[in-house]
This record gives sequence, structure tokens and C-alpha cells, in this order.
Amino acid sequence: MVTRIRAALLLALARVGALVAPPSLRMRRRPAPRQAAAVQDLSGDGGVLKTATTGDGAPAFGNDGDVALLTYEARTASGQLLDRGVQTQYTVGDQQFIPGWDLCVRSLAVGERASFAVSSDYAYGLRGVPPAVLENEPLTFDVTAIEYRGNIQTSASFASDAPLTPRTPGSIKAEFERRQAEKAVRASSDRAVREERDAGASPLDQVKNAFGDLGDKFFGDEGFYFFGFFESATGEEAPWYLKPYLTFPAIFLGVALSFYGLLQTDVIVLRGDNSPIPGQQGFTLSD
Repeated sequence: MVTRIRAALLLALARVGALVAPPSLRMRRRPAPRQAAAVQDLSGDGGVLKTATTGDGAPAFGNDGDVALLTYEARTASGQLLDRGVQTQYTVGDQQFIPGWDLCVRSLAVGERASFAVSSDYAYGLRGVPPAVLENEPLTFDVTAIEYRGNIQTSASFASDAPLTPRTPGSIKAEFERRQAEKAVRASSDRAVREERDAGASPLDQVKNAFGDLGDKFFGDEGFYFFGFFESATGEEAPWYLKPYLTFPAIFLGVALSFYGLLQTDVIVLRGDNSPIPGQQGFTLSD
């Protein structure tokens, strides 16, 4: 009996002590540890790592020629924005893109969103593409796979020789609206990239960048094209003063001034009685 009374008193004292004990001495429930997202090594050597953020399922773009509709954002390891796309089509196996990008797209399922870390070995190499991508700089991608749009290499009939070409009025209208929206997003992205680029640039660099932007507008992918004498197969750009939109006008101006100088100094004399057109009677070219 006495033992039971003592046990009851000790239990009551323990409860009272728990109530009056300072917070630092009370037992606290530890929060459950967060589970780290699974990281996949897509390249096998740690060069391209994938962290799935949403979505699951089997990869939908594993074959060359598969067409993926993507929304993406690409940045350097330092955080500089390189490119941004909304509902942009990409064909798997396209050799014009860096190897790391192709591996990233091949790993996606429809509806999946994932982030990727790509080393320089699978991006722009040791040299980079200064000033946008520094030497040996990795890249990061945030990509969402929206839709699988078929394979351009596996047409089943004449009507499917170009399966991605809109053919009905509704699909043509939808494609036009999509391209207009993509163009607006690209323009906004380009403007943001230019603002980031010019934020810490000197006045001289800003002037050079302005000339470069003007040339890209008129002679870039959406404007006129002149081949350049200093184009590189590696994608490295020539200095601004060797751009085609500067070198070609300079060449034409130099030829015109030289010809005018020869005429003014009588080194070349155009002489004709009836017609100044070469090849007709009365035209002579003498020196």
C-alpha cells in the first residue's frame, strides 16, 4: 500500500515538474528531415545532373527526330540569363545544340518539370563564349516538357510527311498565335538580357553593344544576311569592328572613293561622243 502511494506521489511530482520546467529543458519534437530530391546522372560521369521537381513517368523523347514542345530557362552558373523560351519546339538529335541540352530533353516525360546542372564539357567547353559564358563555366536549365509532337523521321504516309505542319484553319490560327506569343516573350527576354549586360558596362561598351544590337536587328536571323570574312565554326563571334554590317559598307565606300579619286586626277578618263554606256559606239576608256 505504501509503495503504491509513493509511486502515485512521484508521478504527480513528475507531471508538475514538466509543467513548471523552463522551455529550454522541455523535450522538443524534432522536425522530420526533408527528403532530398533524387539526382540522376544522365551522362554517366557527373557532367549532366537532373533533379526532377514535378511530374513522373517514362521519358517520351528518347529517339532521334522526336519533337518536344518545351518551356525553359537557361542560365550560367553565376546566374546570368542566357535564354528563355515558352512553348518552343525542339527536335531531339539536333546537332546545332550543345550535347548537354539534348541529354536533358531526352530524359523528360510529358508534363514533367526538372532542373539540370550541365558542366562545361557538355556545354561550351574550356573556352566558353565570352562575355556571355565564361571560360569553363557550367550552365543550369529549368525545363518543362509540355507535349510530344511526333517524330519527323517516321512518317507513315504522304499526308504525314510533315506531321508538324498545321493544315486546318483552326490549327493554322493556333500556330500563328503561338508564334506571336513566343516572339513577344523572346523580345522581352532579349530586352532583359540587354539590360543585364549593360547594367555594369562602361559608356564605350554600351555604345559598342548598341551598334551590335542594331546590326543583329537588320542582319541577324530575322533580318538581312551578309556572310562575314571572320565567321567562326565554333560559334565564337568576331570583334564588333569586324562585323559584316561595318566591313561591307567600309569596303564599298573605299572602292567608291578610290574610283572618284582616279577620275578627279585624270588617271581614268571616260570619253564618249554619242553614249556613255560601255560597249556602245563612241565610248572609250583611256588612261
